Amino acid sequence: MGAKNNDWLFIMLLRRSLSRAVKLCSVVTLASVVASCSDSGPSAESAARDPLDLRQKVAQKLMLDIRYFCPDQQRPAAGKEGNRHCDQPVTELAPELAAMIRDTDLGGIILFADNLEHSAQIVKLNRALQGAAAQSRSGLPLLIGIDQEGGRVNRLPRDEAAAFAGNMAIGATYAREGDRFASATAEVMAEQLQALGFNVNFAPTLDVNSNPENPVINVRSYSETPEVVADLGSASVAAFQRRGVAATVKHFPGHGDTSVDSHTGLPRVERSLEQAQAIDLLPFRQVIQNAQPALTMTAHIQYPSLDTTMLTSSSGEQMLAPATLSHRILSGILREEMGYEGVIVTDSLNMAGISDYFTPEEAVVKTFAAGADIALMPIKIRYPEDLGQLGSLIDRVVVAVEVGELSLDELDTSVARVKSLKQRYIDEAWGQLEEGEALRTAKAVLAKPEHRTLAAALANAALTNIYAPQPSALPVIDAETRHVQVVTPNQAVGEAFRIALAQVSEVEVTVLVPQQASVEVTDSAADTVIVASIVPAESAVELGGMEDLPKIQAQITDQDALYDIYRQLLQAANARGAKTVFISMRSPYEASLFETLADVHLASFDYKAYIGPDQKLEGLIYLALANALISPDEVAGQLPVTVTAPIKLHARNASTNEEG
Repeated sequence: MGAKNNDWLFIMLLRRSLSRAVKLCSVVTLASVVASCSDSGPSAESAARDPLDLRQKVAQKLMLDIRYFCPDQQRPAAGKEGNRHCDQPVTELAPELAAMIRDTDLGGIILFADNLEHSAQIVKLNRALQGAAAQSRSGLPLLIGIDQEGGRVNRLPRDEAAAFAGNMAIGATYAREGDRFASATAEVMAEQLQALGFNVNFAPTLDVNSNPENPVINVRSYSETPEVVADLGSASVAAFQRRGVAATVKHFPGHGDTSVDSHTGLPRVERSLEQAQAIDLLPFRQVIQNAQPALTMTAHIQYPSLDTTMLTSSSGEQMLAPATLSHRILSGILREEMGYEGVIVTDSLNMAGISDYFTPEEAVVKTFAAGADIALMPIKIRYPEDLGQLGSLIDRVVVAVEVGELSLDELDTSVARVKSLKQRYIDEAWGQLEEGEALRTAKAVLAKPEHRTLAAALANAALTNIYAPQPSALPVIDAETRHVQVVTPNQAVGEAFRIALAQVSEVEVTVLVPQQASVEVTDSAADTVIVASIVPAESAVELGGMEDLPKIQAQITDQDALYDIYRQLLQAANARGAKTVFISMRSPYEASLFETLADVHLASFDYKAYIGPDQKLEGLIYLALANALISPDEVAGQLPVTVTAPIKLHARNASTNEEG
């Protein structure tokens, strides 16, 4: 380690002494810079043999976000109160960012909800991105990725693109429907994404959610049963890729048995090797065999039964290698044991599970050494002064190759995988469309009524009675019901309930938030009291990433206090003979805390709504719930996880700022 560091320092000093002309030449080793650099550049023979130089190869293995960019600002001084960081969304490509893509031969871009306003704007942005890449020396197009999982993680604008309940909702339909919804929703999402110019989707999640306290996976998982996850994951991957979008299975080797969010810490999985093989690794192994996913995303987790390698962090401390930096896990288990031939992409490298321990340069070099093909979001470009970071990062990786820290042969093999991925999934025909035609096509695809019909069918099919209802429990709203009180964590969710109930019945609906509800429910003569809970609250991945942590922290409320209010409300309603309903709109696990306090316990696995063209709050899940509450028929879903002993979710109830 010390010798390599000395070599690196020596080479960096020598690099800085080279003339600008030398720096512009194509290089493979430092010796070749001095020996072969000339005004005419590399020979035709060497260019034909290897059309990408080393810096271009490294750049092809990097994927950045352009979520925000403030071209007319400087980075605020650290530690000064009142200084706001850049929060200007990139909805059209700034010249500085276009130049960055063009001049570095960057391999990919990931977009977030902030970047995506409506179909015409999205198409124009993605065409501009590909236009910048076309002007690079290599001319290689960009991978343009997105986290469009459905459910909690949905980036496309809901008012234009049909949005689907997520994986656990699909898991709740498995007993009756098999993989129908996994396949059908993936096909629609692929159609939407392809029309907008995306070629990579970072979905589906193959994590087996065996830990009820998991704050970041939870309902993003299909099930606690590995075989169910494997079946639904295989169907989803096959459908995405059948429709021309590269699917990404994540988070390898399995993030389901964690109680820490890797955005905020470094989780550790304490399964035995036998348990790892039977639970976490099984879905990945089967989906690789059945559907050959184009990409696999790594997890920022420690998994000692799979790898006990120790690394030295930036602070000099010894630590167990996270999977993202583990050669044993990525190259040994995924590549060699499972025979995976696709592209390995890291989870975002700016997450605390990595960035708290390593610099961006260290993290990229180490993950490439471990076997990753693409480093996702290793640096943030938010201000013009940040643009130099990309060149410095590429410099560091180039030097790592030159001193033997990274293998050039392995780098070439990795770049070949990335190029193969582009050849297979980047739609040249889309790029060649006249812009007006591309805009019209995208708008028409997103407006297809059959997409919303499918979303409504999934919402209805997924609704689940968590506990066997009493014979007289349904319907909870009937011809004799006059007044319903709905207690929700925020006014927007309550308004969505009110609108939905008004569409199916003529009952009076009063919406209450928990902090104001105790007296109202105790003194009221309402026939039915509905408590709708949204726990755990939004994690960083739902909003976008690490930059959203301050927003989430600002929403923290005392979960125990909130649950005490729910208990008091239900007890008061029971005491006066009202019918009671507890709805878990996120995680079904919390229902165990209220098992004896409600007549009916429903799980919806979704709670999102949007503002429609008529300026009304709309949400398919709310209409599904309203219909279930007035119907004597049993709901169709079957719980894909076990809800037993009371648990304590790490929740932060989002009482403000959450979309309905």
